[in-house]
Amino acid sequence: MPNRLLYRWSSTPSLITCYRAGGKNYQRTNRARSGSCGSLTLGAGASAPGSVNFLPAGAVTDRLWKWYILTGSPQNVTLPVMSSFLRCRPVLLRSFISLALLALTGSLIAWMMISEEIPHSSVAAAITTVEVVPIQRHDTGIDFAVDGEVIPFRRVDIIAEVQGRVAYKSERCRLGQYVQKDELLMQIDPVDYQLAVDQAEAAVNQAKVNVNENEVQKTNVDKELALSRERLEISRRDYERNQSLVGQRTISQAELENIQSTFLAAQENIQRLENQLRVLETQSERLDVALRREEIALESAKLERSRTEVRAPIAGVITEDSFENNSFIQRGAYVAKILDTSQLEIQCSLLMRQIQWIWRQSPEATGYVFPPTPVTIIHETDGEHWAWEGMLKTLDGGIMNPITRMVPCRVRVDNPQEGRWMQGLAAGASGQPMLFAGMYVRIIIHSKPDIPLYRIPEQALLPGNRIWTVVDNKLRQHSIRIATTTPEGVLFYADTEMIRPNDLVVVSPLALPVEGGAVQTVQQHVVWSDEAARRQSEL
Repeated sequence: MPNRLLYRWSSTPSLITCYRAGGKNYQRTNRARSGSCGSLTLGAGASAPGSVNFLPAGAVTDRLWKWYILTGSPQNVTLPVMSSFLRCRPVLLRSFISLALLALTGSLIAWMMISEEIPHSSVAAAITTVEVVPIQRHDTGIDFAVDGEVIPFRRVDIIAEVQGRVAYKSERCRLGQYVQKDELLMQIDPVDYQLAVDQAEAAVNQAKVNVNENEVQKTNVDKELALSRERLEISRRDYERNQSLVGQRTISQAELENIQSTFLAAQENIQRLENQLRVLETQSERLDVALRREEIALESAKLERSRTEVRAPIAGVITEDSFENNSFIQRGAYVAKILDTSQLEIQCSLLMRQIQWIWRQSPEATGYVFPPTPVTIIHETDGEHWAWEGMLKTLDGGIMNPITRMVPCRVRVDNPQEGRWMQGLAAGASGQPMLFAGMYVRIIIHSKPDIPLYRIPEQALLPGNRIWTVVDNKLRQHSIRIATTTPEGVLFYADTEMIRPNDLVVVSPLALPVEGGAVQTVQQHVVWSDEAARRQSEL
């Protein structure tokens, strides 16, 4: 059997290596080696060692072949050996493969050249049937979604306004407890402050007595002054009458002087009483001021006494409490901190084009004041979707983020405890969730900018923001500016006169579209549901 290798299988795997060097044939296993082309023992480790007969292959160049003899049942196996032609001419095989690759490449180039020579008219001549839908005008606003984080609307620090010993602390004044507005949280020992109130009340009563006493004096002086004026009037008439009698020598000059002295004494008494009355009036003003000062001191003492009761200024959750019963509190010390849960805010960031949509809602809108823009806040909890209503209020600082190039904004939620069920595992899910600070939510902003928009199905949009329309059964290509994408289609700006409402846009795939190519149209029936799209976008 020329050009054949005859061997017997051994139970132990062996590797036979055949090669030619120096004009001699050699064969080798991993256990034994023979210097001749005769028999070869595969090694003492084999359970059933056999012999291998190696036949000369003729004059060949030095080359190496290897065979792996696998373990199996001992049997006679004939394994073909490479022919002398292949062993002597390995270059021919490589040359044949190279020629085959060159021929294949040439055929491909020729086919491409032939394809380019096909005139476009032959392609355009083929009538293609395409599916189209009419372009719709969109005037129900732009709903777009952004992510946000719930933050507290405000945190209130409760500070002790008076010092003293803690006489009472409410069990609800604990970390995590919810308290109502004006609920008593802590009572500072009011004994000292009650004494101050009593002292201030006594001072007020004394001041009132002083005022009343002065009023009595003023009344007495007024009455005495009135009597003195009557006596003065009598003295004046008596003096005038006696003055005429002096000329008639009815009375003496001495008697007239006595009458005149009485008249002058009456005038002097009136002057004294008037001076005393003015002093009493001035003293009355001073006493009124003193009374007011004591009343203010009393009000201050009562205020200090009321401050011994530490009450919740707002409804919310206690986030920190610092004192216990019988501990001493200094004025100005932090007693507790309350997180306002009646309102919450949401931090979010908008792109400049989204800010532009909001500005374009109203001509009165300014850069830092947004027009009223409703939003819907969505949060998923254990497979249930809940929604809250809110309002986009204002910018958050008015500074663009230098990394994201987005504008921070704030959303206000006035009723964070009034969420409504939207969708989930079971309709009408039980339980009433609420928003918590730190939650991540989805915000659907319902803007209605004064911008003309068109709407098309999403399958009509091609890469590069291009669409194909059909006018008079001919294809027309257009480039459009995308505003946003909704669950039911694509919104783009109506800033070109080449596209009008109810123009037909192609929604089916086109193999080789050509500008001006003739087509036949099959119009699809599309139901545009803005409400359904809004619900889907919210989810």
